[in-house]
Amino acid sequence: MTEEVDFLIQRIRDEYGVSSLPTGTTAVGSEPPLEIVDRDDAEFESGRRSRSGELTQANIVSIASVDDDSTAIGTEYDHSVERICGVRIEGLHHSEWGHIDPDGREGAPWRSLVRIVRRAILRARGYPDPGTPDIGYTDLRLVNGVDQSQNYGDYYRYDVDVIFDGFERLP
Repeated sequence: MTEEVDFLIQRIRDEYGVSSLPTGTTAVGSEPPLEIVDRDDAEFESGRRSRSGELTQANIVSIASVDDDSTAIGTEYDHSVERICGVRIEGLHHSEWGHIDPDGREGAPWRSLVRIVRRAILRARGYPDPGTPDIGYTDLRLVNGVDQSQNYGDYYRYDVDVIFDGFERLP
């Protein structure tokens, strides 16, 4: 698990209101359940391995480290760095025992869930500090957002890349 993936998981957990719960557990109150996982690790706390079984228990936000780019700058040993994490939001319609309902009565409206996750990430867009040694990020951006929900009748999916942009100071 990279520091950037940890950072995004914590940001979403804080925004959604599950900061006091362990990874993979549901939100408190009236919010539909949400499971936040590191796709690089791919370990669901519930032990479920089928996607439909996972989505009947909770909506899922999974995050993976996708790319890492480093370019030398100037005459020193410093580098411009760009780290990319892929965020995937998934849900299943309530008629299929999932937690997505366009009306919001029997689950989360899909657009609202996507908006909450995007907002959680974007609140840290200026000088995010995931604690990566020797790297100072100047911003993060969301790019390549694709809502693939229209391809399916009862399965909802949104993918977006999060770019951490900054500088690495080498000794």
